[in-house]
Amino acid sequence: MDEIPIRTLTVAANAGLCNRLRVLLSGMALAEATGRCFTMLWPRTNECAASFVELFATPWPVREATVQEVARLPQIAKIQQNGPDLLTTDAADIQVRTYNWLLAPAKFPAHRQPMQRCAELLKEMQPAKDIQARVGAFQTSGFRSHMIGVHLRRADMQLLYPVSAANTISAMSAVDAYLMQYPEAGILLCTDDGAIHQRTRRPLPTEGVRAKFLARYGERVVFTIPRSLDRRDPAAIQDALVDLWLLRQTDCLVGTAGSSFSDFAVFGRAVPVTMCQSRHPLRHLIPTLYWLRGERPLKWLARYYWHLIRPRGAR
Repeated sequence: MDEIPIRTLTVAANAGLCNRLRVLLSGMALAEATGRCFTMLWPRTNECAASFVELFATPWPVREATVQEVARLPQIAKIQQNGPDLLTTDAADIQVRTYNWLLAPAKFPAHRQPMQRCAELLKEMQPAKDIQARVGAFQTSGFRSHMIGVHLRRADMQLLYPVSAANTISAMSAVDAYLMQYPEAGILLCTDDGAIHQRTRRPLPTEGVRAKFLARYGERVVFTIPRSLDRRDPAAIQDALVDLWLLRQTDCLVGTAGSSFSDFAVFGRAVPVTMCQSRHPLRHLIPTLYWLRGERPLKWLARYYWHLIRPRGAR
C-alpha cells in the first residue's frame, strides 16, 4: 500500500514580538485543523532579538533560524487582502513568511473556528519561569483590586502611524471614563516612549508619557522599569513580554490604534477596550511636521497621504 504523504506547514516572521505571535498562533490553529506537521522559524532580528525559548516555556515546534533562511520562504503580506485560503489548499507543503494572521475570518467564514482556537492557544502559552516570576511579583506589589491597563505605543510608530502615536489626550479621556466605573482602580501604564529606532539606532522623539500620567493620576499609576528599550537587546523583548502579560491581567484596556501589542493585550478576552488615536482636527498634518523637520523623506509623506485619500478597493 502507498504511504500517506506527510502534509506540512512551515511559517516564519521577522517582525516584532506580537506580529510573530499572530503568525505562530494562526499557524498552529491551521496545522491542527488540516492535519499538518507544523514548524515556525523564529530568527533574531532588529525588531525582536530574543529567541522563543528566552521568552516562553511552552514546548511548541518553534525553531531558531537565520534571517537568510527565513528570507527564502515566500512572503504574503496580508492574507486578509489578497492571500490564498490556507485552510482549503491542496498543497502538500505550505511555506509562508508574513507578519500578520494566516487566517482571515471576514474573508473566509470557515476561518472563524480556527481563529477561536488561536485565542485558546494563547491562553495555553506559558512565559519562561523568570518572566512568570516577574509578572507575579509585580501583580502582588503593584496591582489594586481593579486595574486599568494602558498601552501607549511610541518609538517607530511615531513615524509609521503618527496619528495613532499622538493619542495621549484621547487615552487620558478614556482612562477618565473607566475611572467613573472603577473609582479606586489602579492604572498600569506600559509604553516604549524614549526608545531608539531599531534600524537607524537614532533616538526618537520622547514625549514624557509617564510624567504626564503621574501628574494627572498620581500614585494610582504603576509601571515596570524596562532594562532596555532597544529591541535589538533580548532583555527589551523579555521586558515587553512582562508588560504584555501584566496588561492581560487588567480589567479594561486603553490601547493604541493599530498596535499589535495593544491588540494582543485583549485578544481572546471579554473586557472593555478603547483603542485611541489623535482626535485633533489637524491631526493629519502631523506627518508634514516630520517631513519639514527632515525626519522623513518626501516619498514617505506622499505615500502616507495616498493611503489616507485613496478610494476603497484601490491597490
